[in-house]
Amino acid sequence: MGEVWEARDEGLRRPVAVKVISVLAGGGSRADEARARFLREARITAALQHPNIVTVHDLGEAATDEGTTPFLVMELLRGQGLDAVVRRGPVGGADAVRWGAQVCDALAEAHAAGILHRDIKPANVFLTATGHVKVLDFGIARAADPSATGDRLTHTGFVVGTAAYMAPEQARGHPEQRSDLYALGCVLFELLTGRPPFTAPDTIGYLTAHLHDPPPAPSGVVPGVPAAWDRLVLRLLAKDPSLRHDSATALADELRHLGGPAPAAPAARRYTPTVAAPASDDLSRAPTADAPAGPARRAGLGRRQLLLGGAGVAALAVAGGSAALYLTGDPGKGPVAWSRTIGDVDLLNTNGPDIVLADGRCHVAAGAGSAVLHAVDLASGEPLWQAALDAPWAGGTRLAVADGIVLAAARNPDGVSDMLYGFDAAGGERLWRRPIEDGTTGLDVYRPGGPLITSEERHVLGIDPRTGSSLWGIDVSPYDGFVPAGDLVLLPEGRAVLGETGEERWVRSDLFPKADRAHVLDEGFLCFEAGETAAVDLVLREAGAGDVLWRSPFRQDEPEPSAGALPPVESLVSGSTVFMPLPAGDRDRPTALDARTGERKWTFGGAYPPDGQDGPVTSVPGGFLLPTRDGTVCLAADDGTERWRDDAKNTQMVRTTGAYALLYRTADERLFQRWTTLRILGAENGRRVWTGQFDSDSVSDAAAGDDLIVVLDNGGTLWALPG
Repeated sequence: MGEVWEARDEGLRRPVAVKVISVLAGGGSRADEARARFLREARITAALQHPNIVTVHDLGEAATDEGTTPFLVMELLRGQGLDAVVRRGPVGGADAVRWGAQVCDALAEAHAAGILHRDIKPANVFLTATGHVKVLDFGIARAADPSATGDRLTHTGFVVGTAAYMAPEQARGHPEQRSDLYALGCVLFELLTGRPPFTAPDTIGYLTAHLHDPPPAPSGVVPGVPAAWDRLVLRLLAKDPSLRHDSATALADELRHLGGPAPAAPAARRYTPTVAAPASDDLSRAPTADAPAGPARRAGLGRRQLLLGGAGVAALAVAGGSAALYLTGDPGKGPVAWSRTIGDVDLLNTNGPDIVLADGRCHVAAGAGSAVLHAVDLASGEPLWQAALDAPWAGGTRLAVADGIVLAAARNPDGVSDMLYGFDAAGGERLWRRPIEDGTTGLDVYRPGGPLITSEERHVLGIDPRTGSSLWGIDVSPYDGFVPAGDLVLLPEGRAVLGETGEERWVRSDLFPKADRAHVLDEGFLCFEAGETAAVDLVLREAGAGDVLWRSPFRQDEPEPSAGALPPVESLVSGSTVFMPLPAGDRDRPTALDARTGERKWTFGGAYPPDGQDGPVTSVPGGFLLPTRDGTVCLAADDGTERWRDDAKNTQMVRTTGAYALLYRTADERLFQRWTTLRILGAENGRRVWTGQFDSDSVSDAAAGDDLIVVLDNGGTLWALPG
């Protein structure tokens, strides 16, 4: 990162250490942004006051031959780094316990302030002359809690880490608190055995090992290491962060209770304390005799060239050497109105929605393990409130907003039932909660301001969203589930009741709905039902008495019982046209029907579906979007003529929101990292509105406001994009 000098504070007349962050020297807008970002986050870490964290007295910028360079003024420490200690061989178990627990104490203090270290390694753990631990280089840590850095810059800066100690999730670009514990597990392994858990000739080898190779037990390297140490270290080195210790505090407690006999290994040699600076990863410094050389860095890539040519890239320093490898560039994005990092999310294992916009607020369902609700101001991205539900999200629809109430569904600790919550959308106050036996099938609000419709233990309920109290309930035994259909709720055995009151309107013995939701069309509704000549029919029924107005085969074979097996009915309807994409009955091509009569209007003759799969169709005002083998095409609903075409053939998912079409593609854009490319087009004319990339393996469906489009990436960052 730079160089450390002993200096004298002339004002306070005391010796200090000055760390010059030379890798941030240089000029240009990207270098200026990187320095500004570093200084902003360094101010957060400078506020840490703990006996096991080096004290930062001051920070600033200085002019050098290479350009403006930030610096930190720190307390001057006398002693030696753990890297010098472990070069002499393994240490005793008592020392490993004492030093490891003190590192945990430092991490607990930082994590409580929302700060990750991201570079725990022996060179960043300093032993003072009195034998106490000081953790160094929190100045390069990046704040993990956006509330701690409300004025942080939008663009990503460089990510620093040391390959020999880097957790798998950090190598993929998603560090968290337990990433620091993984790194500490590597340090403990090295203290006990005299070597890191993995050895490799270069950075790629280290990262591959952390991502894929099982770590050895310390006792397999140094016979005689107690089994308790094996269990503790291997738990810390788990690839899945959730399998590690819950917190630095929990790890410190376990270490202090561990104790026990020292490993059967050569005792660490005593050292004489000297004035020593924290170990530097200066890219221009040659290895010393005490430090084995890493792979030689590429000729011609000096510090200034690395900065100017690769600002915003991930610099991964090779442990024990002076080389660095730049693995990935910063994803390029179009204009961003604002961004806000809200924490861990899981976009792959939920049914959504992840984002709901209402009344000038953006409500977000976050929390990969335990559910958390966030509300931010839609115009600025400033946080308004957040609420923890202390349980995982429910399996069905988990978030809705109705008449100023945020409705959320989470699992109960029993793992069987669900808990429904109602929060005031403006202030976040929890207004009510109620258990739902056997879990919910969804959160469906009957008209604006009407009841919340859900199911509970063979009953369908209408619930007041303001109070959580039941307005009506109907026994649907021995079946379960319901299908909202405008003013009606369709129940098993062909019953239709009013969503407002639960009053029965009619019963039709030929009604077997299969959809999650019907689509209102004039005085009737479209619904998937059990087919007469095919597995699934699309049926238009009259709402007043349930009479069938027309029926057409939709799918020849029974769909797999999984989410998305049948598309939302509304995605097939544009104006007075219904699009039937799949072969069924006497239909062998995608065909458009008159929504009122079921008569054929036109047939699509293009290369559809793509790759022999069931290609999704999405309706837009006046048309339909089809992903084909030749790109994405928009067809006019009335006559099937081509309105516009996007020739990109690698689009994997097409979604719409408001007047926009969103085209997603996820691929391995850079080594060890999957990027998602998002292109936003005008649904009416195909005009390019926004294009950008996210360093995430998935991006949520979008929500559109008046002039903003909001998406959430799997790294936990919320992005507001100008429409």
